Amino acid sequence: MLCRRLAVVSGLLAVVVSATSAVHEIAPYAISFMTAVPGRYIALTAAVLISITLILVIAARVTMPRYATHGGVGAGGIIALVCAIVCLVIGVAVGVLFPEGLIQQSNDKAPVEDTAQMEQGIEQAAGACKEGWQGLDTGGLPGITTVQMCTDPRVAFVSFESESSAAISRAPIESKISELLSQYADNEQTKGDWRLLNGKRWMVFGEGSKMTALQQQWGGELETITAATDTAAANSGNA
Repeated sequence: MLCRRLAVVSGLLAVVVSATSAVHEIAPYAISFMTAVPGRYIALTAAVLISITLILVIAARVTMPRYATHGGVGAGGIIALVCAIVCLVIGVAVGVLFPEGLIQQSNDKAPVEDTAQMEQGIEQAAGACKEGWQGLDTGGLPGITTVQMCTDPRVAFVSFESESSAAISRAPIESKISELLSQYADNEQTKGDWRLLNGKRWMVFGEGSKMTALQQQWGGELETITAATDTAAANSGNA
């Protein structure tokens, strides 16, 4: 009787840990307090509990009374054991085939649907826009929702209709920024550590320290952008 109860308890614990292992491998950020725990440790714990459950189930069947039927001995433990094994196999398979997980956490928190909120968010990181935000022409590039610029502090952002639009227009915009930095290279205001912060449907251009602060707020990927001096020098040399 004791072995049967222990088998059920151990089996339930094995199911919980195995299910946790599966969830952790499928969506690493789904359980916030376990994101730093390596998946192999969770799987190992589940395997140990499964082994203990199997031993207890066998012990329950060996020590069963003569009048008891085999079908009723350790039935709960067996069911839990099977469920735990299934969850563990799923977790291990996903972990091997998809080391980064199937479902990734999105770190893109920019309010890209609302221009005013975009402006407010940038001002929180870069400082208040003293002269007010100015809307700029999209330059004929497709899929751009808005282009806004602030002259003090110097920062600008572009938002796109979709991720595919961003993928198409991002490179031409970066090239144009580099050309402008090269064109006004003698201007003290264009000198400095300029960065681009890229999100799925947005990009922000500004000073490095301010873009780093904005990254902490919105996420995204930082990229250093410089003046197209190499191209200009090459053209001058060819001439």
